[in-house]
Amino acid sequence: MSNWYQFTPVDTLFFKGASPMALGENHTAFHVFPPPAHTIAGAIRTAALIQNKISFDDFGSGKTPSEIYDAIGQAGTPAPFGLIGPFFMLENTIYIPAPYSWFKPKDSFGDKVKLIKGKPLKSRLLKSASSEFLWAKDEKGEIVSLGGMWIKKEDLHSNEAAIEAKNSTDFFKNEPRTGIALEKNRRVREGHLYSFNHARLKKDVSLVFGTDRELPIEDQGVLKIGAEQRFGWYQKMPEKSLEFEDNGNLYATLSILEGNDMANRSVVATGKILYFGGWDLHTGFHKPMKGFFPAGTVFNQKINNNCITIKGV
Repeated sequence: MSNWYQFTPVDTLFFKGASPMALGENHTAFHVFPPPAHTIAGAIRTAALIQNKISFDDFGSGKTPSEIYDAIGQAGTPAPFGLIGPFFMLENTIYIPAPYSWFKPKDSFGDKVKLIKGKPLKSRLLKSASSEFLWAKDEKGEIVSLGGMWIKKEDLHSNEAAIEAKNSTDFFKNEPRTGIALEKNRRVREGHLYSFNHARLKKDVSLVFGTDRELPIEDQGVLKIGAEQRFGWYQKMPEKSLEFEDNGNLYATLSILEGNDMANRSVVATGKILYFGGWDLHTGFHKPMKGFFPAGTVFNQKINNNCITIKGV
């Protein structure tokens, strides 16, 4: 069972990627959007503490009721719950990451694109951890993966020959912002100007995410996301609003998925590996950089609760 929430920011959102910024070399910070699942999970943990009137000092020192620790985990440890998504919702239509094992003709444009599903093949000539390889072709020309694009939730198990596929930038626009660096005494550091691209959701667009267990948060409230503490209004969605069919022979992840031995052995189709670090509030130091498979990566077995079944042929 999953609990689903809709999040509408009041302004722009900014989530810096892993690219470094060095004085005199690069004055622009690249952003990641939509935000990584673990960033939203951290925001939920913070909301749970605030709504239950638990101070951060008490949380970090172990002076917190055991049921809160059971629900959101202890300080400095990963969240014990799974975060599914985030997805985009345009008006009342939900768009999810397209599987990397699905393809379209390279020169096709527009809302409707011809859908070509990759067929898993057992190879006797090559050996790999997965032992499964994809073969997909179009009689008329070159094809490209739909991975990185967004499709309607109901198209995931449809038998239509053509489906709607959108780019992430169809849901938001970039807004350049210029910032300054500060000294410890809060004075401006001379010569330190930085440009950031913030994301502003387009009209009638919101974010949707799910949790795989009940959490000690209210059905609606304010959520502050990321180091920039950008905030917005969240509210719980009706039950069963995003149930998925269990029908298929492959598994696609709906969120980014941390690389591990099981995932590395099981991957069938994926895109560019993503790297995330961040700041650890518990230790007061940088988190180690980790590699993640992008949302839409396809595996031959279920890695976690974010993986849903899809048809490979």
